[in-house]
Amino acid sequence: MRKHIVDAILATNLKSRHLSKNADIRRFLQQYFATVPYEDLAGRSEEIMARIALDHLALGAVRREGEALLRIYNATEKEHGYASQYTFVEMVNDDMPFLVDSVAAAINRHNLGVHITVHPIISVRRDKSGKLTGIADPGDSKALPESFIRFAITRETDEKTLKQLQRDIRNVLGDVRVAVRDWEAMRERMRESCSLLENGPKGADPLMRSESQALLEWMADDHFTFLGYREYKLVSRNGKSFLEPVAGTGLGLLSRKARKKSTELTVEMERLRRSREWLIMTKANSVSTVHRPAVLDYVGIKIYDKKGTAVGERRFIGLLTSIAYNENPANIPLLRHKVQQIFERANVKPKGHRGKALLHIIQTYPREELFQSSIQDLTRTTIGILNLQDRQRVKLFLRRDPFHRFFSCLVFVPREKYTTAVRRRIEALLKKSFSGISVDTAVQISDSALARVHIIVRTPEHDQPHIAIDKIEQRLAEIVVTWSDRLRGELVSTFGNDEGERLFSSYGSIFPAGFQDDTPPKSACADVRIIDKMLQEEISRQVELYTADGLEAGEMRFIVYSLEAPLVLSDALPILERMGASVHTEHPYEAKLQTGAPFWIQDFHLVHESANSIDVDAVSDRFEECFMAVLSGEAENDGLNRLIVSAGLHWLLCQAHPATRRTFQPVLHGGRARRPRRARVRPGAAIRGSV
Repeated sequence: MRKHIVDAILATNLKSRHLSKNADIRRFLQQYFATVPYEDLAGRSEEIMARIALDHLALGAVRREGEALLRIYNATEKEHGYASQYTFVEMVNDDMPFLVDSVAAAINRHNLGVHITVHPIISVRRDKSGKLTGIADPGDSKALPESFIRFAITRETDEKTLKQLQRDIRNVLGDVRVAVRDWEAMRERMRESCSLLENGPKGADPLMRSESQALLEWMADDHFTFLGYREYKLVSRNGKSFLEPVAGTGLGLLSRKARKKSTELTVEMERLRRSREWLIMTKANSVSTVHRPAVLDYVGIKIYDKKGTAVGERRFIGLLTSIAYNENPANIPLLRHKVQQIFERANVKPKGHRGKALLHIIQTYPREELFQSSIQDLTRTTIGILNLQDRQRVKLFLRRDPFHRFFSCLVFVPREKYTTAVRRRIEALLKKSFSGISVDTAVQISDSALARVHIIVRTPEHDQPHIAIDKIEQRLAEIVVTWSDRLRGELVSTFGNDEGERLFSSYGSIFPAGFQDDTPPKSACADVRIIDKMLQEEISRQVELYTADGLEAGEMRFIVYSLEAPLVLSDALPILERMGASVHTEHPYEAKLQTGAPFWIQDFHLVHESANSIDVDAVSDRFEECFMAVLSGEAENDGLNRLIVSAGLHWLLCQAHPATRRTFQPVLHGGRARRPRRARVRPGAAIRGSV
C-alpha cells in the first residue's frame, strides 16, 4: 500500500526549478518519502505531497557546508498551492545526531505540539558555491548526505511567537553543531583525565582512586553524552579562593566565552575542595538544549598537584545515556563500591531475604541519585526504604545538593492513594516548604504497595530554608488522606468501631466527587445514617430541614433523599413556595449504592419570606411532615401552609376545609436520625430567585 502511494507521488511529473533532470527529481522524491509512515501519507493528495517535497528542496537550493537553513510558515493556496491546519518548520542541514529531538524539544517549550515529522537524509551534489547540481543514490561516496527536516506543528499565527520560535531553533541548531563538532575531543579529555587522578589528597583511599578512574573510562565508553567541557584553575587573592576558567580550553556548549572571569568559592564549594574525593557529580543549573530536555549532568574532576593540594577542576556537562540508566549498578565502577559499602554499613547479607530486598531497592533507585549521593546518604535512604516494608504510610527522604542549588525528595505514598492531583499537591507543598523556584518530577509505580515520587526542588543559590522534616511529612500525609479516609474516621468516632466500620463498608465509596467537595466528612455521617435507615425500613423518600454555619437570617437548608430517581423540581418548588420559602439554589448529587441502584441527594438553599431568624430545630419536624403530606396528596398545596413556620402550626391545622381540621395529635419524627448543625460548603447555584 505504501509503495503505491509513493509511486503515485512520483507519477505527478511536477518540475523543479533547481533540478533539470527528471531522474534527479525522481531520486529526490524517493528519498524524501522513503521513511514517512504510511498513516502520514494515506488519504492525502499526491500532487500536494510532491509540491511540498519540491518546495522543501527549493529551500536547500543553495547551501554551504556548515550552514543551517531554516524557515517557518503557514501555507496558503495563493503562495503554496494548498492550505493546512498546521504551521510548518523546515530545515536543511549537515547530517548529524540530535537534530530532530533537539528541535522538537524547542518547539514543545513554546507549548506547540509536533504532529507530523519528515526526516529524510538526501544524497546531494553541490558545486563550490553550494548550489545544488544533482541528487545521487543513497551511499554515493561522491555525494554529501544532508538532513532535510519538516515538522507539522500546532498552527500558530502570531508573528512575534513565530520569530521567537525561529530564534530559539537557530540557537538549538548552533548548540547541536558545537556539541557534535567537539564530541570526540571532549571524550578524549575525559580519558586523559584518568592519569591526572594519580595525584590526590593525602590520606585518600586508593580504592576510590581506581574506582573513579574506571568510572571515567566507563563514561567515555558511550555511557555519557558529552555536551560541554572547560578547565578551571584555583587561585587565591586576599585570603579568598576563586575558580578561574582557563582560556582556550572550552569545548562544545562551554566553548563560548565564560560569563565570569572568576567565581569565588562558596562555603559548600570550599567543603568539597577539602574533601578526599576526586569526582563531584551533581546536576547543573540549566536544562539541555541538545538531545533531550533534561537538566544537565555535571561531572567535576578535581585536579591535585604532587603535594596533594587541589589546584583546579576539569568540568564536563552532558547527559547520561540510556545504556547507563539500564545497566546494573553492581557492574558500574564507583557505584559497585557504593553498593558494597551500603551492605556493610547496614550489616545485611546479600543472599538473605533483606539483602535481596535491599538489592532490588538499589537497582530501581533513581540512577542519577546513585551517582550523586554520598555513601552515607545512600545508606540512610535505602535502609529507610527497606524498613518501610510496603507499609501503607507516607515517608519523605531528603538530600541536599552539595552546591545547595536543589533538594532531592523521595516521597513514598500508598499506591492506591496516588493520583495526579495528589502529585501536584505534593509538588506545591515541597516547593513552598523549600522556597523553591521550580520542580521536576519522576514517578515510579510498580508491584509495590507504595508509589515513589521523586521530586527535585530547585532553590535560589545559597538559600538556606529552615527544614522540619517531621512537619513536612505530617502535611504530606494530610494531602494523601482522602475524603473517604476522613469519613471512615468520623463514622467510627460517631457510631463506635463496629457500627462505624459497617456503615463505612456499605456507604464509604458511594458518594460522587461533587458531594465530597461540598460536604465535610463529619457532616456526611448524618447522610450515611439516614441512607442506611431508609434502606433498612424500605423508605423511598425522606426530607430534612436543617441549618448550617454561615447562613443569614431567614435562610435554611433543605435536603431531599430519594431512592432510584430524584424529586422533580416542578413538584418540589410550588410546595416550598406556598410554605413561604423561595428556593435560591439547588444542587443534586447522584450516589451509587453497592447494589448498583442510584440514590439521589438534593440540597436546597431556602430563604423564608419573613427574612427573620428561624428556630429551625423547633419547626423542622412540622416543615418536613407538611412537605411530605402535600407531596403525597394527603394535604392541600395552598397558602395556609405558610403558617407552619410563621405561626408554628401543624399542617393538619392549616388545611382550608374544616373537615380536615381533626383533633391534632403530634406525629413523632419516626426515630429518624436528626441532622446536627454543620458547616457545609455552599454548592454553585442551579436555580436563583423566587420560584
